[in-house]
Amino acid sequence: MKTLVTISLLVSLAIGAYFFFSTNTNRGAHSVAVIPFENLRSEPGQEFIIDGVTEGILNSLSQQEGLKVSARTSSFQFRGSAVELEEISKKLGVQAIVEGAVDIDGDRIQIAVQLINAEDQMHLWSERFEGNVEDIFSIQDQIANSIAKALLPSSRRVVTQRTANKEAYELYLKGRSHWNLRTQMELLKGVGVFEEAIEKDPEFGAAYAGLADCYTALGYSSFLSPEQSFPKAFAAATKALKLDTTLAEAHATLGYYQFYYEWDWAEAEQEFRKAISINPNHELAYDWYGYYLTAMQRYDEAQVVFAKAASLDPLSAGIGTDMGFSLYYNKQYDQAAEALRAALKLNANFPLAHIWLGRVYQVKKMYDQSIDEYKKAMTVTSGWPVAYAQIGNVYGVSGNHQQARVILDSLNSFATKKFVTSYGVALVYAGLGEKTKVYEWLNKAYDERSHWLVWLKTDPRWDEFRSDPQFAELLARISLPETKE
Repeated sequence: MKTLVTISLLVSLAIGAYFFFSTNTNRGAHSVAVIPFENLRSEPGQEFIIDGVTEGILNSLSQQEGLKVSARTSSFQFRGSAVELEEISKKLGVQAIVEGAVDIDGDRIQIAVQLINAEDQMHLWSERFEGNVEDIFSIQDQIANSIAKALLPSSRRVVTQRTANKEAYELYLKGRSHWNLRTQMELLKGVGVFEEAIEKDPEFGAAYAGLADCYTALGYSSFLSPEQSFPKAFAAATKALKLDTTLAEAHATLGYYQFYYEWDWAEAEQEFRKAISINPNHELAYDWYGYYLTAMQRYDEAQVVFAKAASLDPLSAGIGTDMGFSLYYNKQYDQAAEALRAALKLNANFPLAHIWLGRVYQVKKMYDQSIDEYKKAMTVTSGWPVAYAQIGNVYGVSGNHQQARVILDSLNSFATKKFVTSYGVALVYAGLGEKTKVYEWLNKAYDERSHWLVWLKTDPRWDEFRSDPQFAELLARISLPETKE
């Protein structure tokens, strides 16, 4: 198997006792990864169910206080892997591994599970479970609680609220498989599948949470406009919590919404903290909270939070990229480049890592390298207006105005077929130095409720505009905090 490189935490932070995660950092010796269970029959359609069993056990374990659980993104990379358990434990930063095999025969299901100490290969616990497929949720809970008890004798019993509708659950699992891929096409498929799950069971809270996650991702990447995405994410997350108050992911989505769309900084932080208090192993809650802390210019706290996310999901190129962009905004450009290169070792085709590395090179006036990184992002995400806006800006500031105008033509062409963020168009005009056009498009971005505006205060590409009264007035409307730690 190809060697996987974990991301270093990059910075040594002396934050002392004030760090508020002190009660939720899983500092004990108890840590576990649940790797994908083996399908003993390999029949079509069963893979979603078996992945659902694995993920259900993982999610239940995640709710146990004092237990560190490796996130799905990282642990699922070892599907069918020949890598030794000791090596897996090192890559994931855990001491124990859960592995299993599933046999589904008609309406019957058998699951053999074992918990192994990776260092000495000793079995800490093993058991075989059998029942009807319709009882799969109770079987998952039995397995998860047995594992938790083997690792933590003082663990509390967790009963996960799901759906009694088998079709709805299978659709939910398919929706999550689309969500995990994060491309525009897959996210839109996820929306459709989660909506089908909700039709099958309108009381299925997790399906609403999945729908909210898809709309959040579609909004963040500007695949849909803010108005088309973030309010729908809010509505779905709110409904999810009315049905199931234990859904940490729904609170994380609400935090994202308050941060990126409502610009309600206090409410956003409260929701992120709530998500983490419910599930201290929810890596995305830490990751998204890191975005917030970066925008608030609380950079040391942001790196600690990103480090926590990375410890839970060490093979995630996305989290590594986010550590890099936070360092970029803190003007630690060399460290940012190091983090972004590490992220690209995990996934050479991760577009956001190329974009942020391009921005690092741009601020260091390494324009050829910057353009090369932006082109790599454009290759991976063909026709993505966000990537075009990045390269249009650097073409302008580097003096290649002709190519910058070609990019503007492309963005105008895209706008006849799909959403193009006005913030991106403003960036290209900023590169060209056309201030009248810049403010015209920034004001359009404000009217769109563009989430990119939360970075207006710290993005170095706007440095030459900061003394302009129009720029100051726009910042005042967004009400970003005035002080930096």
